[in-house]
Amino acid sequence: MNSKITDYKLILFSLSIIIVSIILLYFSITRTQISCAECTFEIEKDENAYQVAYRLVDMSILNEPYSFLIASKLLSLDKSIKPGKYNLSDINNMKDLLLRLTSSGYDYISITVPEGWNIKQIARKLHQSNLVDSIKFNSLCSDEYFIATLDIGRVKYLEGYLFPETYFISLNQTEKEIITMMINQFKKRVDLKEIEYQKYGFNFHDLIILASIIQGEAMSVDEMAIISSVFHNRLKEKMFLDANATIQYIIPGKNRRLINKDLEINNPYNTYKYKGLPPGPINNPGLDAIMAASQPLKTDYIYFVKDPDNLGKHVFNETFKGHEKSRRKYLRSVRINGFK
Repeated sequence: MNSKITDYKLILFSLSIIIVSIILLYFSITRTQISCAECTFEIEKDENAYQVAYRLVDMSILNEPYSFLIASKLLSLDKSIKPGKYNLSDINNMKDLLLRLTSSGYDYISITVPEGWNIKQIARKLHQSNLVDSIKFNSLCSDEYFIATLDIGRVKYLEGYLFPETYFISLNQTEKEIITMMINQFKKRVDLKEIEYQKYGFNFHDLIILASIIQGEAMSVDEMAIISSVFHNRLKEKMFLDANATIQYIIPGKNRRLINKDLEINNPYNTYKYKGLPPGPINNPGLDAIMAASQPLKTDYIYFVKDPDNLGKHVFNETFKGHEKSRRKYLRSVRINGFK
């Protein structure tokens, strides 16, 4: 009896091997339907095999998603799909398609653009990773003809619109392609339907300018809406914004502690000398800062200064007298403890 059961299991195993082999052979020789001569396909971060299969169908690269899903399971490649941009114009069958989308030869470099970085910092990081020529990258960010192709409104310089995110970039992507990818991510993440700005007398570009200042001033996300309220209140009262972050933007090199002389720099980005918003964003803000700019907390605060008793926080005040008291306490801490 046991012998018969063993023989039966062996037959079933052999049949399964034959069936799998036939299916794999089918996927190896069956041509995929690719209708574009220069067919590129981009897989985004965290996309799974199911999502990829249906997008391949949407792009008419495949007739249906099931062959892709079955083949990826049988070849144990469904968990190995890598994010990135792929040229599929030379793909002839399902097996080759899966190998292309999972091949280590097509690995992409992971680059994280932090919230609050400006274009020059991004260009330097990409240049150091051998992904771009930083001079060309910077030049394209102010190229009006290139910017016009990005469909982001009447923007003269892309500061503020290169969305901070982790990107997967290949060595064969051009500067234009990388910038376009970052702009597309901005348009994908920033939903205009959820963002209010016109009631403040802003246009959308004004909102991004304010968001970049909030991003530059805030040391924690939970303070952004309060800092936003300070700047909204100042704009409403037609006061100077007095934002240190705008001064840092016009001083070459890394951020440093400002001195009184810095506040006298004659530059339209100096919000200590020029009222209203500066001419453009001072960095590339994240979604939290953009939402804070559009949804300020309702306060009467006009002033804020770093809190020496609570690193990463600020002290907010409604009056100049209260602010001066907080500011003197901060300056004493700087002198005594070197607090910055």
